[in-house]
Amino acid sequence: MPRLTRRQLLVGGAAAAGAGALALGGASLAGSVETPAPIPQRVPAPARLPRAAQADTTVEWVRSAARNRSVRLVISSPAGRDRRTLPVCVGLHGLGGNALWWGDPGMRRALGAAWASGVPGFTVAALDGGDNYWHAFRPGDDPMQMLLDELPVWMTERGLARDTRGVPVLAAGVSMGGAGALMYARERVHRRDPVRAVAAMSPGLFTDWRVASRRPFAGFADWAANDPLRFYPELTGIPTAMWCGDKDAFADPVRRYVALAHPEFSRISPGRHDGTYIGSILPQVLAFLGAHVAPPALPLAQPARQTVYPHL
Repeated sequence: MPRLTRRQLLVGGAAAAGAGALALGGASLAGSVETPAPIPQRVPAPARLPRAAQADTTVEWVRSAARNRSVRLVISSPAGRDRRTLPVCVGLHGLGGNALWWGDPGMRRALGAAWASGVPGFTVAALDGGDNYWHAFRPGDDPMQMLLDELPVWMTERGLARDTRGVPVLAAGVSMGGAGALMYARERVHRRDPVRAVAAMSPGLFTDWRVASRRPFAGFADWAANDPLRFYPELTGIPTAMWCGDKDAFADPVRRYVALAHPEFSRISPGRHDGTYIGSILPQVLAFLGAHVAPPALPLAQPARQTVYPHL
């Protein structure tokens, strides 16, 4: 399909942004008192939340053998649409968060506003991934295996992603989940079944082991094997988009990734590593994902390099 231009992406994002303020926290679905993300990642809930502007969202518990525990499965889709006919995007949460990040009022409103503005419909499926940086860190707890092997089964059992045997075609993540989305895309390449696009919001990337060692990695070798700044050549040809705030601690690693990998779209704009910034970019993120809902007309090839990156 035609590559989305920067202007188209920004215009599409602006249209969806008209829905108003975004909230990624507050009262969660299914009566849970847990919050979907640490306080810095949450955004004040909008005063009014019209039903017509929301996605349809369900939350249920499933038993994950890969994680050796029960986890939440949060599924969101356009209101009034048969979600069984829609492709699936897997959504990865950040450190200290859980799958509810993708299903609370603000996200439902952002999704609903994007689809109402004309963004092609898709279903978002999110799971509790813990704080393992979306890889096998603790014995008996492998969130990446859960995404790769168990999520397609759960999708198939619910009649979702029928055209792809329950396998998601898109991936998106925030913070730790942004890095995790890139890792997931790499694993899909290894399985010769690449995603159609991957979106990373304020991804938790590191350029120095002294910093990365504070995160759940078994050692330098474990970090290096799962470092997007090292494995980025394996994602060649997969449409990738990346956003980060200019005052985010991850801004410099993101700049490094952009310079090395030349993603299809990248933007560093005013903001910090918080929910306010994420809320400001979500319309663009959803517009990018929607632009890649349909399968490519030709096999994936390396996209043309950007001559100027939209770093603001």
